[in-house]
Amino acid sequence: MSATATDGALPGPDQLRALCAEYGVDSADAQLLHARSNAVYLLPHDDLVIRMAPATDLRRQRARTTVMVTRWLAEQDPTIALAPAGGDQPVEAAGAIATFWPYRPALENPPMHEIADLIRRLHNTPAPPFPVPPHEPLVRLREALADDRARDEPVLSEQDRRWLQNRAEHLVQTYDHTDWPLGKGLVHCDVHAENVVFSDGWKLIDFDQVCLGPREFDLVSALPDHFHQSEAERRALLTAYGYDLLGWKGWVVVRDIIEMHSLSSYLRLASTVPAAATELGHRVASLRNGDRTARWTAVS
Repeated sequence: MSATATDGALPGPDQLRALCAEYGVDSADAQLLHARSNAVYLLPHDDLVIRMAPATDLRRQRARTTVMVTRWLAEQDPTIALAPAGGDQPVEAAGAIATFWPYRPALENPPMHEIADLIRRLHNTPAPPFPVPPHEPLVRLREALADDRARDEPVLSEQDRRWLQNRAEHLVQTYDHTDWPLGKGLVHCDVHAENVVFSDGWKLIDFDQVCLGPREFDLVSALPDHFHQSEAERRALLTAYGYDLLGWKGWVVVRDIIEMHSLSSYLRLASTVPAAATELGHRVASLRNGDRTARWTAVS
């Protein structure tokens, strides 16, 4: 990888070293934890995690918002969110932007009622006293589609790209005309078991998509989708939260937007990670064919 990360690709070792030097921590022996929407490394000498992304305008805004919101939440209710590490953040260097976080290993999956409790407490928190961007469905997908089209050798065929663009436009129009029973407020927008860690109690992490938007999007783990989570777990989440999302006819648009959004990271990875290219092709084909039985798997 080149010394910069401005072409839509995820940052790599060169950017890792530059960002750690800028922040003043040791990048030696860094371990890649996963690479999807961000490149996430463990920094064992400082017991920190670094989350890196290309330094686009969108990612700068997201990184700044993530740091501000999680620090504010940790002051308002420290039982909700894991606060970022100290110092001036986010950090930018070599065409990449990064945030630094305390490392909390995932020792076990959190119970569904604990996840529901975190969501409920977040939803009961008033909006912060500073600007938080509104929810913009599929903005990352549109960015990823544009990045792919600009490649010398795009991953997507022109037919698949046009279908995804048309499908995204239709879903955004549907979203704009949807009434949201739970109302709008501060939402995490990526709640699932991997984004909950134990640190003096269960806490939410990875507020990379935090925004002001429909609260239904934080209950997406309760919806039937291509990951085929068990119905018992889905029902347990909804029961503990106290709202039957599946009893609302608009739940399908939430599921469809989240599934389309999930393509974004695979579009960025597919040109260099064969497993991501395979999974991307599988997901696009199942969406185009309307195959709800197809099982999707996460690739890093």
